[in-house]
Amino acid sequence: MSNQEAITTKVRELQNHHFDSTIWNDFQFRENDIIIVTYAKSGTT
Repeated sequence: MSNQEAITTKVRELQNHHFDSTIWNDFQFRENDIIIVTYAKSGTT
């Protein structure tokens, strides 16, 4: 494993009757944040 940091970039926005990804547009992430993403009601916690 390398010492390079992962840099993620938002590549699309999803909007439908279940969720709206635009709510994250103004969110200020910190350097040490860990993001776990899954679809709503997919059975994961």
